[in-house]
Amino acid sequence: MNKNRVFSWLMAIVLSFGMLLTPLTADAAPQSVDPGQAREDFYEAVDAKVIAGMKIDDDASGTGWFYQLRDKVDEELKDYIINYADNIDSYDKSSKEYQLGALYLCAMDADTRNAYRYGTVGNKFLADVDRAQNMEELLSAAMKLDRTYGIGTLFSAGYGVDTKNVDEKVLYVSAGTAFLSKEYWFGEDDYSLSVREAARSFISTLHQINGKTKEDADALADQICTLCRTLSAATYEIQEYYDPEKLYHAYQVSDLKEIYCSGLPMDLFCSLYEAQENDKIIVGEPEYLASFGSLMTDENLSLWKEYVKTIFYYICSDWSDMESQNALGDFQQAQEGTVTAKSPEKISLSLVKTVLNDFCSQVYVENCFDKESKIEVENMVKQVLDVYRERIIKLDWMQDATKVEAVKKINSMTVKVGYPDQWPSYMDAVRIYSPAEGGNLIDNVLNLYRISIQDSYEKREEPTDRKKWEQADAFTVNAFYMPSENAIYFPAGILQSPFYDKNASAEENWGGIGTVIGHEITHAFDNTGAKYDSKGNYRNWWTQEDLVKFEELSQRVVEYYNGYENAGLQVNGKQTLTENIADLGGVSAITEIACTEGLDRKALYNQYAWIWALKYTPDATKMLMLSDTHSPGKVRVNAVLSSMPEFYEAYGVVPGDGMYKSPEERVSIW
Repeated sequence: MNKNRVFSWLMAIVLSFGMLLTPLTADAAPQSVDPGQAREDFYEAVDAKVIAGMKIDDDASGTGWFYQLRDKVDEELKDYIINYADNIDSYDKSSKEYQLGALYLCAMDADTRNAYRYGTVGNKFLADVDRAQNMEELLSAAMKLDRTYGIGTLFSAGYGVDTKNVDEKVLYVSAGTAFLSKEYWFGEDDYSLSVREAARSFISTLHQINGKTKEDADALADQICTLCRTLSAATYEIQEYYDPEKLYHAYQVSDLKEIYCSGLPMDLFCSLYEAQENDKIIVGEPEYLASFGSLMTDENLSLWKEYVKTIFYYICSDWSDMESQNALGDFQQAQEGTVTAKSPEKISLSLVKTVLNDFCSQVYVENCFDKESKIEVENMVKQVLDVYRERIIKLDWMQDATKVEAVKKINSMTVKVGYPDQWPSYMDAVRIYSPAEGGNLIDNVLNLYRISIQDSYEKREEPTDRKKWEQADAFTVNAFYMPSENAIYFPAGILQSPFYDKNASAEENWGGIGTVIGHEITHAFDNTGAKYDSKGNYRNWWTQEDLVKFEELSQRVVEYYNGYENAGLQVNGKQTLTENIADLGGVSAITEIACTEGLDRKALYNQYAWIWALKYTPDATKMLMLSDTHSPGKVRVNAVLSSMPEFYEAYGVVPGDGMYKSPEERVSIW
């Protein structure tokens, strides 16, 4: 596992669960497009034909190259995992091959899952919940589950890097989940209403599966939804979760009884989480924590018991019985607008990838990745960093004192390409028991989470390991910037066509993975990343004048993107600001490289547009517009290029063309 917290109510959607069924190839990007159409709508000029040929699979919410590559990676891992399962007896029980095969067999063992349901741990927890005589006893049961297995219901706490001092670890504390985000609970559009109804139905179904009559389950679901809606009112809006100032509130452990719940058993808390009452803690959402705790009275005990069970059923629905798994599939279908649910085989493979992600990463790197790509992409990253350094030095709106800090950040940036140099040590302690050994899915999963959680506690006093991969699995088809590490990640999964191909032209690689590299580097200087210094500490390194100017430029980006729409829905420039800044800066930096090296800018921009060929179900489109911090693919192409003077030169864009923006309208920061 690369995450200690098993469940978080804030699920940021990037690109997921798509499949391209038509016989298209990712390296079939057009070398030229109709100039007249390009000047009107560049995205349509490049991608309309390929998008028209795309078919969204019945169990998918969208399709595109990201999706196709994820399906390719899934197929490659599937072949290995199923082979391990089919030949389980030929592998040493301590090997990664055995662990992967054994977990897949447990996931597919429907009879045992139905018979065992929540397993030894889960059944004991549910019994403890039923026995609780007051909120203190209920909180005690919830804390024990969270500390041991990372499953937070009423409460979550765990050690992580202190974002204001990355050389040390600190205890982070948060409340339970509001089930859906604020945008869904309070949205009055048809889609939000349908998601709320799907959530109510899902909660009712979970309780019916666990013994309640439909009438009682429906009534309880209404109560739980009312509680969650009330709780969500105190949560942040989506974009606020990208503001470190909003997420960093320092307290002492002793403050918890006052800001959270007077019934919190402090002696047990300190014992479980290995803390002293005067130790520092960080609370991301103190208003939410306080709102949550204010309702935790003994008078509400029965409702809170049912809430805890609801969240536990929800978290475990992919690991417990098949009815619960199917109910989760129905809920996800309602959110994403898919025609059918995923097959048990797909769900099982996805679970293996999630739970044994580090083993899957090893298998992928050993068998499916051309390691030459790692070296070549590292060289590309170095080149973009060099260009970025010079661009910062030449900025006309930034003072020298701020430039020194910005350049220092470039010089200190950790580059992680392909896969980690060393795999996590906790993997040595992993032991998955197959069905033939009497193993079952939920006990195996919880045992692995227990090992991972304990590993994090044992290492919390150790120095921060900057070589450790925290952000991504090697098979991930995506890329990331981690502010608290000042690190950029380019996993092996994305280092393939149409993003990167060692046999492709320079224009194709710079328009593909090059723009991704530029994007991630720019994240170090977006409205979130710019608040962290070269070491990854959350610290203001700006002069006041430069900070004001940066905020003014950022606001211009917000207003610029507010002028775009997708599928009849207006883009939220504030919600998408971080990613929009990264898109603008990334493409601008790669454009400079193309100009310096004499590359064909038309081919470069064609490839950039090509990688964003995307198609979604109507419901998935609405879901992304409500919850995604990225602009839609069409906007990521047209809005960016309409602000690039070099694009105008390449395609002869003039006033009156659809792609034209006056010089005063165009936006640029980096």
